[in-house]
Amino acid sequence: MKALAAYIVSGRWQAALIATTCGVMSFMLPLLGGLLNYLAAAVVGLVTLHVGTVPGLQVLLIATAVTVLFYQLMGVQAIVGLVMVLLLWLPSWMAAAVLLQTRNLGQALRAAMLFGVCLLLVVFLAYGDPATWWLQQLQLVESTLEEAGVSLPPRLADPELQQQVAALLTGMVIASLVIGVISSLLLARWWQSLLVHPGGFREEFYGLRLGYAAGLVTLAVMVTARLTQGTLSDFSAQLAMIMLVPFLLVGLAIIHSLLRQYRRGTGWLVLVYVLLAVFPQATLLLAAGGLMDTWIDFRRRLGRGGGESGQ
Repeated sequence: MKALAAYIVSGRWQAALIATTCGVMSFMLPLLGGLLNYLAAAVVGLVTLHVGTVPGLQVLLIATAVTVLFYQLMGVQAIVGLVMVLLLWLPSWMAAAVLLQTRNLGQALRAAMLFGVCLLLVVFLAYGDPATWWLQQLQLVESTLEEAGVSLPPRLADPELQQQVAALLTGMVIASLVIGVISSLLLARWWQSLLVHPGGFREEFYGLRLGYAAGLVTLAVMVTARLTQGTLSDFSAQLAMIMLVPFLLVGLAIIHSLLRQYRRGTGWLVLVYVLLAVFPQATLLLAAGGLMDTWIDFRRRLGRGGGESGQ
């Protein structure tokens, strides 16, 4: 990976080549499309962090132009490539630019979260509550499966459940986009640390915190979603999903840090990630723990010597 990172930062055309290759291959290998797009965004982020904001933007524009041209030559509308750029590559560049200027990983994650918040606001302001559209799509999928002779389980075919899911789908999709932006940023930052300060990213990640303001605003949004009804409640719930994404990273940082302090092997980390994959509900608990860390500081209280330092 270090050799790849070194090649990427050796010149903007080399970086553009890697980013463009990932963008093109995401079309040719759709099963790996998400991963390849994350890699392309990470390339843009690495150039931004290691070389500068303007070179990173130049790589972004070059890779975008070539990728969109390829899509058109393959008979795919250019808007498909542009959506990929606007929703992943561009916000990854912006988050990397924030990290470059502030030297604060938490600030960069807040910037990625703000991107998701603004995107949700644009959707609601431009199109109104999208729950009706999502419900139509869910019903269309159900009817298509029925025509193919496939029946959904009774619980999934429940109209009330479908309405509840439709009311939250926009937030789920945008939250997944924010996860993609943050993942690309973290990969770029790790690549940079391999080049200039091996092990530096680990220490930075282990100490990740988002600050009281972000915690208070997120908590207020969650309370609003709980105490209100109708569109405001649905909007607040989706907003909370997006705002909790960076706190999920804080939760992971807490676990990594505590396991290192107690000298637990990598098997414990593997177990944690397996649990997160098998039980998606655990991600909510982890994000809630990251939010609570705003005031509790688990790493100080539960870490070795935490009781002494807390007195």
